[in-house]
Amino acid sequence: MAKICYILRGLPGTGKSMLAETLRDTLHPTWVKAGAIFSTDDLFMVDGEYQFDPAKLAEYHAKNLENATYFMYGHRNAEKAICVIDNTNTQHWEYANYVQAAKANDYIVQVITIDWDAKDIPLYAERNSHGVPVEAIYRMAARWER
Repeated sequence: MAKICYILRGLPGTGKSMLAETLRDTLHPTWVKAGAIFSTDDLFMVDGEYQFDPAKLAEYHAKNLENATYFMYGHRNAEKAICVIDNTNTQHWEYANYVQAAKANDYIVQVITIDWDAKDIPLYAERNSHGVPVEAIYRMAARWER
């Protein structure tokens, strides 16, 4: 197995985090030592509760990129490693720096887009793990770059 950086794209509630966990649990048996999931949402967790603060969004996205880059750099000489970026990545520029960091550390980059349908947005709002409201998901859908 090579070093792979999976970049997930999808609206909240479409299954990105579940896919990230599946990649972790099935593709690499020694995941704890050679792989990690990086999600900006995780930085909004306070005492086990998701506390979104839009004022911290840019800071936390930068921190998530820093954490992922540090991981990839630390494993650049490894024979195999997996890095999963679990963000919405609605526009291509939002994950471009992850692609750059992965390539700089000799990772194969695989962008995985979770398909979605606008008629299902109310369902995504019900099932997303951080309580993102339906209006916010519609705004993300409007920004989506295919």
